[in-house]
Amino acid sequence: MAVLTEEQIKDMYFKGIGGFPPAKIMKEVKDYAGETHLCVACTQLDYHYSERDSKRILAEWIEFFRTNTKALTALHFNSRVPQRLFDAACCQENLVELRFKWGAYTDLSALEGLTKLKFLYLGSCAGVQDITSLGKLKNLVVLYVENFKRIEDYTPLTALEQLEQLVISGPILGRTPIKDLEFLRDMKSLISLKAINSTIKRKYTSEELDYLFSRFSL
Repeated sequence: MAVLTEEQIKDMYFKGIGGFPPAKIMKEVKDYAGETHLCVACTQLDYHYSERDSKRILAEWIEFFRTNTKALTALHFNSRVPQRLFDAACCQENLVELRFKWGAYTDLSALEGLTKLKFLYLGSCAGVQDITSLGKLKNLVVLYVENFKRIEDYTPLTALEQLEQLVISGPILGRTPIKDLEFLRDMKSLISLKAINSTIKRKYTSEELDYLFSRFSL
């Protein structure tokens, strides 16, 4: 039985800022009040924050994530995420949902410890060169990757036996290359597929494409 509802399949599970209104987006750890679902914007702070304050705020969140490892089940980031913040976020053992709007992270290996993760959004991560770690997230139901311009081979995703929705998105201006679509043949649980601003390098006939896409909600 599918985990996703018809609406989530049609509109995509992740949309907008993931259901967090601006007033609920948290900047400082001191404002945390025990929530299990959290949206954080602790970088790219406006002129009200000095450089010193900005560094302190980032350091405090990193310490929070590394220390309170069972605090959260859903975590969204709505500002730039450097690698050390990415790694710290992945210390949250109980995460079911994780969303990075965009970031400067290149190494995804910290994700491998998130054994409960079902919903993952990796936004605008052009520096990623290896997606092997994604194939180890065995409970993943939704995967949204954006601007993986250094990735052409998505074969590691065939290990995701629970995955129902896959979105591969290129940048707003430009296109992301995909070597071929052969990996889809082995993804039996997949029911929703979207390739946005992407170019498939292998040439397929219309009949081959019809066969590959026949079971998907596009």
